[in-house]
Amino acid sequence: MKITKPLKIIGIVGLSLILLAGILNIAINLLIKNQLPKIIQEKNDTAYELTFKDMNFSVFRNSLSVSDVKLIPKKNSDIKKDIDFYGNVDEISVSGVNFYELIKNKNLKAFTISVIGPHLTILKQAEKDTLKTVSKLTSIIDIDKISVQKAYLKMMNTAGDSLLHEIYNFNAEIDGIHMGNYTVKKDIPFTYTNYKFKIDSVYSVINDLQIAKSGTIDIDKENIFVNNFKLQPYVSSKEFRNNDTESNTRLYVDVPKLSLKNTDWGYNNFNLFVKIEKIDIDSIQVKILDQKSKTVFQQAKKEVEKIVQPLIPFRLDVAELNIKKSAFNSLQTLDVKNVNIKIKNISNRVQEHLLIDEFQLNNPVFVQIPKKNKIKKTNNSSKLNDVVLINKILVNNANYTLKDQSGKRDKLTVTNFKLSLQNIRVDDKTILENIPFSYQNPSLSTGKIHFDAGRDYNIYSNGISTNAKNAVINDFKMLPKMSHNQHVKQLKYAQDHYNISTKTIQLNNINWGFDKQNEFFIKFKEVVLNNMDASIYRDISVPLNPKENHLYGYRLRNIKFPFEVQSLKIKNSKLSYEENPNNDMQPGKLLFTNFNLTANNLYSGYKKSSGPSTQIFVQTKFMNQGDLIASWQFDILDSKERFNINGDLKNFPATAMDPFLKPYMNVKATGKIDHMAFNFSGNNDIANGQYAMNFQNLKMTIFNKENKEKKLLSAAANAVVRTDTDGLKKVEIKPVERTKNKSFFNFLWLCIMQGLKQTVI
Repeated sequence: MKITKPLKIIGIVGLSLILLAGILNIAINLLIKNQLPKIIQEKNDTAYELTFKDMNFSVFRNSLSVSDVKLIPKKNSDIKKDIDFYGNVDEISVSGVNFYELIKNKNLKAFTISVIGPHLTILKQAEKDTLKTVSKLTSIIDIDKISVQKAYLKMMNTAGDSLLHEIYNFNAEIDGIHMGNYTVKKDIPFTYTNYKFKIDSVYSVINDLQIAKSGTIDIDKENIFVNNFKLQPYVSSKEFRNNDTESNTRLYVDVPKLSLKNTDWGYNNFNLFVKIEKIDIDSIQVKILDQKSKTVFQQAKKEVEKIVQPLIPFRLDVAELNIKKSAFNSLQTLDVKNVNIKIKNISNRVQEHLLIDEFQLNNPVFVQIPKKNKIKKTNNSSKLNDVVLINKILVNNANYTLKDQSGKRDKLTVTNFKLSLQNIRVDDKTILENIPFSYQNPSLSTGKIHFDAGRDYNIYSNGISTNAKNAVINDFKMLPKMSHNQHVKQLKYAQDHYNISTKTIQLNNINWGFDKQNEFFIKFKEVVLNNMDASIYRDISVPLNPKENHLYGYRLRNIKFPFEVQSLKIKNSKLSYEENPNNDMQPGKLLFTNFNLTANNLYSGYKKSSGPSTQIFVQTKFMNQGDLIASWQFDILDSKERFNINGDLKNFPATAMDPFLKPYMNVKATGKIDHMAFNFSGNNDIANGQYAMNFQNLKMTIFNKENKEKKLLSAAANAVVRTDTDGLKKVEIKPVERTKNKSFFNFLWLCIMQGLKQTVI
């Protein structure tokens, strides 16, 4: 093929341009390598020394690369005033630069900027610069991608001798960066289309006690993944106790995996907002290692008003937060294990409220060990400076254990309890109250309950259910740990031995809380015990306690907090009393079946000067035979313990008393008591009143220790005992003195015995 002249000219021109470009590229590179370091040396009036090993420029690829760049402080520079950061970079490369646009219009446009192997040390500013500065950036920046590879970053304190934060192997890609005049004034002074960050590990000093560490962190535009996050102390327990500190708590927190999905964030009118669709934490362990009441700030007597920030100082929306199989511990309250937490619809509005739709604690195990040395409450007033609103709190399938102070023995266990609260509110007013939040519609239900009441008794229940005003205790049992003989052997003074069970206990219309004097009170409109079975046993061979056995009015009067039961009812119950005279015979027994009691106006005398009289009404079957009714009145606030008790017993065969008279007095009785009535009035010292009986064919049989009838003595007794009364015989009983170290019912029995003596003899 013959080459024409025009083609030759074009070829020569093209080759010339290529040669010229090559010569220009070589010339520019030589100029940069030879002259740029000199220019930097001559013109650099900053506090830094800037050096690089090599720089390459390519006209053909519109690229520039610099290797082994070092930025270090000059000698004699003031690191506290002049130096913000220093370090070195293995390589910086820029490709696809539009040099014409850069030189003519000062607009930086490029395909990629890559920063490889930066090792930077940043110094914390001594004082935050509050002066506004004018941006000196070029007019427009458009970069398709910025890439940072294998970066190592650390922040030191102002003096440069203490590490604050450290990031290992930081890798980042930011796409579609644009910066212009309209973006410079924004909180984020540029726009972007996508980003991705990856970090191998992070170290950060949180305060003077705690450091935070994490493993890998992956961040993109929509998701954040964090592995092996730990918050741990870097001072020992001894250093913490003996030195002044800014914080009063040493913590340990362990989060193996944390993920935030479908995230969005930005600024709206210079206000930060964060939106997260879902937060998942596979587990979390929180331990309070040490606490103390005073910090260096509390000890310093400076009257400086502390500005309290909102709980979350930015707009936050989280659709769902899940924390699985986690554990929390507190030195003074509870340890929580195996808890799954679910929080729905978190919405925080700064200066308005933090709103949560639903807060769930699922399958938690609560363990409480009381501590001897509790942190004393300080007098510092608390301020929240926020409003927390939670529409619903749910605790599902929880188990609770209260241990003794050694942590070895369970005092109280509650299984499968469920709690629901609605419309919870926490604010500056509620946080000062004993219960630091308000709530509505409480509901609680439990599975089995066991309470170790000490040496003598175990208390059980098959569950409790409550709502805002009422509660029901199912299958209540108070069971002795010891047999009758074991109980008696360990006694110094006589003490009743109880065995009590109740099908249900109803607590109706409960009102409790703290009054204006910050004192706890509890009131019940009605308490109902259904189908109670109570057995009481006493061995009278054990000596009585010489101290006075106070009457019920005294005991109620001296309760040290406001307490009130408007009506106490015992329905369809059974009550038995056994008394062992220790004479090798069966214990004497009194039995009350189909027992029904109503007691009105039971209350404490705490800070009371007047109150209604207490009235008790009983209707029962006595010894499964006679119909017994009784009425009892006393005034709780009467220090003289004045009372009145009256009753009627009808259709009672005398033989029904044999289970008590035979073991106790070695006596049997026959005959029939058609009617027995009494009306006694008295006080803490003495009682008297009226007694009446109508009986027929009454005879007595007296036995010796060998259970053989004493015929002569029986005949003598029947000679002086009336056989019949020929109608209702009434007597005024002689005054009966109370034995102060015995019970009220012993006092009542003495009065009945006195009436019986005056009637039958």
